[in-house]
Amino acid sequence: MSNFFFGFILVLLFSSYTQAADSTYVDSNLTNDTVIYKPVGFESSALAVSDSIDYEKRLIQNPTKALLKSMLVPGLGQLGNRKYLKAAVVAGMQAWLISSAIDHGRKASDFKNKFEMSLDTTERLIFYDNFLDSKDQRNKFTWFAVIVTFVSMFDAFADAHLSGFPKDKKPAEDKLSLNIKPLDKNGLYASVAVSF
Repeated sequence: MSNFFFGFILVLLFSSYTQAADSTYVDSNLTNDTVIYKPVGFESSALAVSDSIDYEKRLIQNPTKALLKSMLVPGLGQLGNRKYLKAAVVAGMQAWLISSAIDHGRKASDFKNKFEMSLDTTERLIFYDNFLDSKDQRNKFTWFAVIVTFVSMFDAFADAHLSGFPKDKKPAEDKLSLNIKPLDKNGLYASVAVSF
């Protein structure tokens, strides 16, 4: 099982570096890994790039490094992306899940030892049921920890890719608007709108 897991990770890591030579056109003037995809045989009819801004140079960190950081230490990739709240949530969840898995593993081991030492049939059944429950809880928390690790890996990868895009910052006057109108002789209509 572990050989399959490591093989799968290696395939994921190295598949991003391979390119299909027949369906890509690489501009020789580019200094980074940007690839312009054009259909084969239509190079002359493709439009030229009109926006000269290279968003890859604005990235906070390399997306692959962010993924690998989060794989080794969940939350580390989010720290590199300057997403401090996400990093704290991921690290806290991971610490809780791993400590719960270890705790239930110790309980399962204790119940197994008590089961093996007991001579009473009723006690043995109780210890065995407790052993199975603790073992199931240990496995559940272990799987949740693995899932949190994978989610944090690909979250860090996506955030690192998106970090180079410009932020849409609205001026302060666009975020808050107040509208007051007369309703009738004795009343007013007021509305407040807040946009984030």
